[in-house]
Amino acid sequence: MDHQPSKFTVYLEGHDGHQGNVLVHAFLSKIHRLTLVLNKLERAFIASAVRQTDFEITAADKRNPTTLTLKPVPRVKGYSPIPAFDWALGQLRTVADGGEPDALVEYEIARDLVKLATKDSDDGYKAFWINGYAQAVRFDDEFRYNADRLAQRRLRADTPSRWHEGKAQGTIIGQLKAVDDIDDEREFVIVPPVGADAITCTFPVAMREAMGAYLFKNVRVHGTLYYRQDSPFPYRVDATDKGIIVVERSARTLSDLRGKFAGLPRGDADWTRIVDA
Repeated sequence: MDHQPSKFTVYLEGHDGHQGNVLVHAFLSKIHRLTLVLNKLERAFIASAVRQTDFEITAADKRNPTTLTLKPVPRVKGYSPIPAFDWALGQLRTVADGGEPDALVEYEIARDLVKLATKDSDDGYKAFWINGYAQAVRFDDEFRYNADRLAQRRLRADTPSRWHEGKAQGTIIGQLKAVDDIDDEREFVIVPPVGADAITCTFPVAMREAMGAYLFKNVRVHGTLYYRQDSPFPYRVDATDKGIIVVERSARTLSDLRGKFAGLPRGDADWTRIVDA
């Protein structure tokens, strides 16, 4: 016997001020947003840009609460809506319980869940929930709070860190690993104790004769530091005249850095300068 599609019931409880009746705009809005969420969850589950399920109304009742019973049915021949539908209900249940839903429930869906549990007005309805063959899922303040927390987590995970792009005067410290003056490029490479794997630097013409003395030594380089948006560490340093100094110790441990970040907002910490603090 084929597995028949599951049914579920939508409940909206009306306010006493309207004799228990739900206002039509609130009813239509919540039904529309609920089916929108279920369709988005289905598309995420089956990795499709097009929804494959419609919902048939199989029963309705005006007694308070107003109820509407829906059955998922396929829009495409040979497609079974059951796996995606069961999974979608499970994700709603997880959010209601304050748990962590599947990674497929991304930021956009999480924001829709917040809207689903948000009242557009105080008088449209009193309570809103659904019930299928599992425990009821109530779209109340607790659900909205959980969905909003989920949306924030998803946004942080989906948004790469952005750092200041530009240049600034500063200092880096590390071991000078290579010097390259071919074609008058005047470059050398610094390997810092923490942060970037290596930083390409340039030295002024006046320091050409002295550069060999710094090779494989720990040095402090002062000059213009260049930054990109994708990293807090400089990708290039143009050293100033006499801006390279041999130091006895550069490889400070992480314990030496304890407390250096106090009071700094995320994105403002510059390890290359902190190491030289």
